[in-house]
Amino acid sequence: MKYRLAGMVLLIGVLITLNLLPAGAAPKPHDAQVEWEISFNYKTPQPIMVKIPGKDKPQLFWYLTFRVANLTGKDRMFVPQFVLYTKTGQMIKAGEGVNPIVFSTIKKMHNAPLMQNMVNITGKLLQGDDNAKHGVAIFKDFDPKAATFDIFVTGLSGEIATIKLPKPIIITEIDPNGKKTTIKKDKIQLSKTLDLKYTFGIEPKNRAHSKLKLLSQGWVMR
Repeated sequence: MKYRLAGMVLLIGVLITLNLLPAGAAPKPHDAQVEWEISFNYKTPQPIMVKIPGKDKPQLFWYLTFRVANLTGKDRMFVPQFVLYTKTGQMIKAGEGVNPIVFSTIKKMHNAPLMQNMVNITGKLLQGDDNAKHGVAIFKDFDPKAATFDIFVTGLSGEIATIKLPKPIIITEIDPNGKKTTIKKDKIQLSKTLDLKYTFGIEPKNRAHSKLKLLSQGWVMR
């Protein structure tokens, strides 16, 4: 069973707030690579307006195209997860609330027949640059008041860390059948995660023509 992704992104912060985890206790990724890592190349997120069937007006979405290659010397299971988190507290998982027609529109616009959505790109990633895969993470539009936001990408590294909690906590997990289950946890497992931080700078009147700026990128444990 797996944590709900949104909960995993903020879990450490919540535990510190509740005094269940001392500030500074959250682990940091190693400076040097200690586990396998998937080669990950990406483009700056772009806005796109798409007419969704049944909607009166085109809807705004954001998408990030990427390429992954397995140069680790061994076949790996690639299970990517992309989460967009705004400074106003909104959290959006890639693909959440996104009509399939959005992916089809992006694929056609980029003339990229090998581009895969988040579902199809998940699975075994064979060794070698020749077996690289091209994907796209798509997000529904987010809070217009958010001048900056982060995109967290997990599934790129084998580095994990387990934290034992001072006090057990009650959390909700989703089982393989999609059912919610409430259980008690006395420890949590975090994964090495890529954090991409972006800003709009001066917010344009028309978000559909926004140009984002990368503020920073780095590894965190989430």
